[in-house]
Amino acid sequence: MMELRHLTMVNWHLFDVADIEVTGHVGVLGENRSGKSTILDMAQVVLTGGSRRFLRLNAVAGDGGRSRGSSKRSVVDYCLGTLGEDQRRRDEARTYIALGFEDTDGARPSVTIGMALEARKSDSRETVLALFIAVGAVLTSKDFIEQRGKALFPAQWEDARARIISTVGEGNFVNHRDRASDYVREYMRHLLPHSPYGEQNANALQKSIVNAMTLDHNQTATQFVRNYILEDSPIGIKELRESIQTYRNISDTIRKMRLKLEALKELRTILTALEDALETKFREQWIGKRAEWLAARAINRDFRMRLRLASAQRDAAAGELKFLNEDIRAIDDELQRLTEAIAEHDAKTGRKSLQQAAAVAEQSAQRAAAEFKARIDTIRRLQPLCAMGGRGFDDFIPVVDRLLAAVGTASVAAVSDELVAAEDALTILGRQRLAKIDEARQEIIAKASQLRTQRDDLLERVRQHASGGARAHIEPDTERLCLRLRQKGMAPRVLCELIEVADPQWTGAAEALLGRDRDAVFVDRPHIGDATAIFKEGRREFRRTSLVSLNKLEQFRAKPERGTFPSIFRTEDPDALSFIMRRYGSVRLADTLDQFNRPGRAIMKDGLYDDGLVRTHRSIEPSEHKIGKAAQANALRALHEQADELEVSLRQAAKEAEIADGAFMALKALCAVSAANLKTCAAAFVAVQAEMADAQARLAALDHAGDGGLRQKKRAQRQLKDQRIAERETQQAAFNKHDGDARAAKSRLGDGENVPGSELNLKIAWSLFVKNLPLYSASKGRPVYRARLDARAHKNEADRHRSLAEKAVKDADAANDERGRIERQVREFLDGYFADFGVSSQIGIESEPLQEVKPWMAQLIEEIESNELRQYERQARDAAEKASMLLRGEFINALSARIGKMERELQSLNRSLYAHPFHNERYSFHRTQVVEFQPILKIIEIGKTSPEALDMLFRGDVSDDFPHKDTILALEALLEDPDKDFTQFEDYRNFYTFEIHMEDVGTGRSTRWEQRRGTGSGAEQQVPIYVAIGASLAAVYGSAERRAGKPAGFALAMFDEVFSKMDGKNQRQMMSFYKNLGLQFVIAAPFEKRVAVLEHMDTIVEVDRIGEQSRATVVSLKEKAKRELRAIDPDLMSADDLAVRLAAE
Repeated sequence: MMELRHLTMVNWHLFDVADIEVTGHVGVLGENRSGKSTILDMAQVVLTGGSRRFLRLNAVAGDGGRSRGSSKRSVVDYCLGTLGEDQRRRDEARTYIALGFEDTDGARPSVTIGMALEARKSDSRETVLALFIAVGAVLTSKDFIEQRGKALFPAQWEDARARIISTVGEGNFVNHRDRASDYVREYMRHLLPHSPYGEQNANALQKSIVNAMTLDHNQTATQFVRNYILEDSPIGIKELRESIQTYRNISDTIRKMRLKLEALKELRTILTALEDALETKFREQWIGKRAEWLAARAINRDFRMRLRLASAQRDAAAGELKFLNEDIRAIDDELQRLTEAIAEHDAKTGRKSLQQAAAVAEQSAQRAAAEFKARIDTIRRLQPLCAMGGRGFDDFIPVVDRLLAAVGTASVAAVSDELVAAEDALTILGRQRLAKIDEARQEIIAKASQLRTQRDDLLERVRQHASGGARAHIEPDTERLCLRLRQKGMAPRVLCELIEVADPQWTGAAEALLGRDRDAVFVDRPHIGDATAIFKEGRREFRRTSLVSLNKLEQFRAKPERGTFPSIFRTEDPDALSFIMRRYGSVRLADTLDQFNRPGRAIMKDGLYDDGLVRTHRSIEPSEHKIGKAAQANALRALHEQADELEVSLRQAAKEAEIADGAFMALKALCAVSAANLKTCAAAFVAVQAEMADAQARLAALDHAGDGGLRQKKRAQRQLKDQRIAERETQQAAFNKHDGDARAAKSRLGDGENVPGSELNLKIAWSLFVKNLPLYSASKGRPVYRARLDARAHKNEADRHRSLAEKAVKDADAANDERGRIERQVREFLDGYFADFGVSSQIGIESEPLQEVKPWMAQLIEEIESNELRQYERQARDAAEKASMLLRGEFINALSARIGKMERELQSLNRSLYAHPFHNERYSFHRTQVVEFQPILKIIEIGKTSPEALDMLFRGDVSDDFPHKDTILALEALLEDPDKDFTQFEDYRNFYTFEIHMEDVGTGRSTRWEQRRGTGSGAEQQVPIYVAIGASLAAVYGSAERRAGKPAGFALAMFDEVFSKMDGKNQRQMMSFYKNLGLQFVIAAPFEKRVAVLEHMDTIVEVDRIGEQSRATVVSLKEKAKRELRAIDPDLMSADDLAVRLAAE
């Protein structure tokens, strides 16, 4: 086996000159940023020849190949020793890096591979001086440096090259400076003699080495296989893509042409519907006008018939009326004669005077009864006086009660002595108490007036507040003072509007203690003299307000002390706070009685106040609070409430005043000297009742004597007259009706053109019908009209024609609407057509549909069906044949070859994994076809067994019984999909998804890696990926299937910060697994991982960093040391051994 034995670095990052001798498995240990990854990156650069296609420097296994932190380190950075931005150890450098390999069996010569580089800070890329392979020696730093005095410098490449050639000979030295791939293939020839070293093998080797160093733990099995196992070998399908694109374009043209043809045929259908709508419109218009004329003629005939009949009936009624009028005049003459005879007879007997006397007596009786009732009502109006006791006329109240009780059942025909006595007592005492009762009435009226005044004052204050005038919370005196001051050009301020109570708990105490001071008025200092003069002049107007002397407040500008009464106020006016300080600065706030009882003035929250001598309760109703905006708003609400309460009281008082006034006026009327009492009214009623009875008795006697039958004859004549009048009214009604009918018929005949049946309407209807005759064939219209008319046989002639006309008009309007809709549809269709297929030079959207659009449409349909469509279909067949040929000849064959190679690689990898179980599990890779690409993969299988079936591709006429029809159609749909990205077809790896299966060797139970990734521990998720990458490396190197007699090559596996989520036991088993695969592993890890890796390492390289320089110390571990390490490893001890060891300690 060719084993890595030496690492050489000259001017590589923090290593100026370093030679690291190694053997077997190597562990590179060190702190973070010490330079561990620098060594592995050097090996990565040497093994890839610095190819940027594969390099991923300063990356960590497990982070997806991303660089550490934000580092983007390059080969130039390593050469110049870049530490950070604009910080580097060298501005220019010549760098040598090399790896030395020796055969462990000693059968083959040693091999050194390496690079010579130059870099400058002014250049972003390094200059490759050499990519060399030296066979026959392991080169060290001495071969690449020269000594000048005591200093060491990198030698010129030509000098170093000469030394190497002198050591190994010209034939054993190869330099591939310009092509990294040739360099890799060359060293593979020496280091992997049993393996092919073609370019693909070289790419696979470089890819596997770098992938192992930058292994991504978070990828899926599919990603791992595609990125780490399978070769990146895209299929060149440019010509196939162009051919299919041509087929697509032609097919798209055919599709568009067919769509165009379908659209034109749809337009033809629309135009046919338009023709039908016009046919319907003209037919219905013809029928409508004919029906209107026939209806007008029928109605006109009906009116003429009505006129003749009504005129005859009217004349007959007129003759009858003439006869009845003459008979009624004769009856009136007879009635006049009888009336005169009856009057002459009554005058002789005195009947008339008796009738007048009876009427006068009846009127007098009614008058006496009315006066009696009015006096009774007046007495009852005295009832409220009974509830007005205690007003100086209490002795009068029983008299009123007595009278009210007596009039309860009084009647004008029967007045009791008790009622007469009670009335006399009331009038006598009433005249004496009338003055007292008047005083009581005046008091009630005055009370109501006072309430009305108070209510009006409150409403006026509310109104003024709403209009921006007087404020509701300000006392009227204060408002008058402020108004007077404003009229003099001053700006008065009221204390309650200048302050706010900071603590709501003290609101009640603050309002109560300030009291009338809340309405204290402030003015500016220059105006205090004038304001005082105004205040003095209005001492009667301003009694309930005060004016503050600002010139006495200067000494009270200090901030109030905490715990004093002024401290509870908040204000922006310093004068307001100074005023409170002056008046109440010494008042303490007391929360408890102990605080209250201390000497001096104090106040509590409930209003208990000590002025230093006397203790009192200070309290103001919440509705009267006025300090602060909230209290002022409450004051306005309180005014509204007071006004409402006064309104209720006022209504009650006004009602009481009205009742009292009515009672007083009733008493006054009863006590009047000229007023007739109840007894007088009753006596007058009885007297006139006797007179009326006498007159009626004398009239009855006259009636008994008789008048010679005059009145009976008069009654008979009146009955006859009433009968004749009723007959005349009947005849007059008949005359009026027939006359009205005749006039109406004559009027309708003479009405204007809009009245159906008139002479003018008939002429207009005929003229309109004649005008519409040419629009539709009469031979086609008459049968339709007759059929519709016969269907309405149950109606009269005019109604039948009129209903036909109405329906025809509606149908014509509907047809016209349909015509308009279809014409709009034509324009919309043409708009969409032009948007889809381009604008035409022959017609436009507004072209006449039937005269212009229809001929154009018919011509296009003829051209497409007979010429263009056939031509494009022929071109499509040619393009399909070419695409089918290219698909079979290039794409399918190339894809088959790559899939076959993929299958062989996976089989080889699975054989290696089958022979090397891990954790008693046998790993294997499985593949599944991607559903999207199944048609292509099925075509490949079909091509292997039935090549002739591929001839049906893009034929378009596959028969239903063709066994592979569905596959052919699915492939065509996939290739013809305009949204499909063809670049996906170029990478054969996209055609499959992959999975790793873990089969338990003992039970045979299988588990998928994706399942374990979702539910397993960190180690369970990492183990499969490390097993897979190890097997991948072993497959590339061929180390797992070495055969006797074949030389073994190198099998280098390098990992940076590997096994991050595995415990020590899993790490040891993984390294044992790698050993079984024949890999020589180089692991970079921090110092804390050394215990887990030491027993499997043959060489430990400890990397230390001091300042800006790193150094490596090499320690070799012999087999005895490793046995001792395993012996003290707790993970490897049995339970008994571990117990003994613990007991010994």
